[in-house]
Amino acid sequence: MTREPGAGTGPPPLSVPGPGPAWFGSVMGTGGLATLLQIHSARLPVFGPLALVTLLLAWVLLLGLGAGFARSVARDPDVWTRSVRDAAMLPLWGMVSMGLLAVGSATFVVVDGHAPALSAVAQGADAALWGAGTVLGVATAVGFTVWLFTTLPEHPLPTWALPMVPPMVSATAGGLLAEQIDSPTVRTFVMAVCTFGFVAALGLGGAVITLAYHHAWFRTPVPVELSTTTWIPLGIVGQSAAAAQVLAGPGLAGIARVYGAGVLIAGAGVLIAGAGLGAFAVLSTLRGFLARMAFTPGWWAMTYPLGTCALGAHHLGWEAASLLTVFVLCCVWVLCAGASLRAVLRARPA
Repeated sequence: MTREPGAGTGPPPLSVPGPGPAWFGSVMGTGGLATLLQIHSARLPVFGPLALVTLLLAWVLLLGLGAGFARSVARDPDVWTRSVRDAAMLPLWGMVSMGLLAVGSATFVVVDGHAPALSAVAQGADAALWGAGTVLGVATAVGFTVWLFTTLPEHPLPTWALPMVPPMVSATAGGLLAEQIDSPTVRTFVMAVCTFGFVAALGLGGAVITLAYHHAWFRTPVPVELSTTTWIPLGIVGQSAAAAQVLAGPGLAGIARVYGAGVLIAGAGVLIAGAGLGAFAVLSTLRGFLARMAFTPGWWAMTYPLGTCALGAHHLGWEAASLLTVFVLCCVWVLCAGASLRAVLRARPA
């Protein structure tokens, strides 16, 4: 959808994609926020009702965007073909996977906190979305890895890390889900899938992040319009910290805590060699806003990494840090939601 302003007046032409993978960052961020609000509702009771509202909104976004994309594909099958073959669009399916996983986890956490009698239903929804999100996430990660090795592109971008994050999200969500499974066989299978996801995401994601950031720091800076995508690698940082705590048994708990603390401090702080991932993301985003970058659904890339870092801090027992990050996340979520609504309303035909 496009909207052309009057000649010589108003902002530059605005382009907003239709319902589809590009918008699923909003599902990721909203689902993750619902989970965190419920987790911290014991300390701030007002978070409880907000978690319910946020969960409902996450479901509306998930179903609405899914139905809208299906309608677009029914009208024009090339929409589907482009979404899985275009190198710029393929990574976006990682957001679809994480959207499913985030809403599934939020459903169980929020419903269990407000209506324990419905916990079994919520657990079933969580399991179904975890299965669908995990399959889609692994397929996206493998597909994008094959594309990288077959095309060997010269200009790596932070968005390349996007398809590598879902298996790590599956590891965290699956580890929490496994705690509710009675069957030892099924629990063992789920934990095996989670362990594979953790290792695969850490290995592939680490390689892609190193490649992309070496290029951004020493060769070609990240384009202004992609400034908010520099938050994406923080998703692996925060999620891996949480996954390590969830998956580690008693014998590995100490190692998991050291790992989680290390990646969160390194990711959010300043490293000896220069700015850490968190500082780089903040500076890049500020540069983009100062340059008056136009809104894109990619702004939502700021929300989910913040959520994963808050979740990782919570599992480490750093409640103050987690709560502070949730407050920042709330502010960023409001910014993205307001900008999204404004962009969609402006893009509507007169």
